[in-house]
Amino acid sequence: MVFGAAWVVAVVLLVSQQAAAAAAADTKEMGPKTELPNDTLFNDPAAFCEGCYGLVHEVDKLMTKWKKEKGSLEEHIDAALLAVCSTDRLRAYVLSPPKMMRLCSGIRAHYEDEIGLVLLQQYSGKKKSNVDKVFQALCRKAIPACTRGIKPMSVARKEKMEKAAEEKKLKEQTEKREGETTQDMNKSSSHHNKKDEL
Repeated sequence: MVFGAAWVVAVVLLVSQQAAAAAAADTKEMGPKTELPNDTLFNDPAAFCEGCYGLVHEVDKLMTKWKKEKGSLEEHIDAALLAVCSTDRLRAYVLSPPKMMRLCSGIRAHYEDEIGLVLLQQYSGKKKSNVDKVFQALCRKAIPACTRGIKPMSVARKEKMEKAAEEKKLKEQTEKREGETTQDMNKSSSHHNKKDEL
């Protein structure tokens, strides 16, 4: 009988420890979900980041458009989240519209609470929000989309294009200056040749 009582005490202690651990886990400060949506696109950090970037930019366009229309902020956020993940809206990004739609829909479904909270905080009348602040708050802090300095593909492409345009402009300016210098040297040389002839 002694063995039976010890067994019961051990089970009671184990169950109470598990209950205490579960209660402690519930009271922890909520951070970003570490579990990703069940889609292979989310295994690619750059694609995940691009999807979040697209969602934020398209929601911001809708929120800016609807800012002065009737309805509460919550209604505008709900409407924006319903409208945002369409292929028509997601054409301006590096990934194809169907991939962007899968990413956008997955993010919206998996992180609905986090998105709603960030949008409420960012678009409430107290804060002067812009798309970059919303992106930082949502994609870098609230959900693990653009962690460890990952840039959205669209931003990287834009920076690459701007750099290429700047390099082309510098090259053209250098060639122009070299051409002017060569012309000046030719004029000077022909001027000296004329003096020599005289």
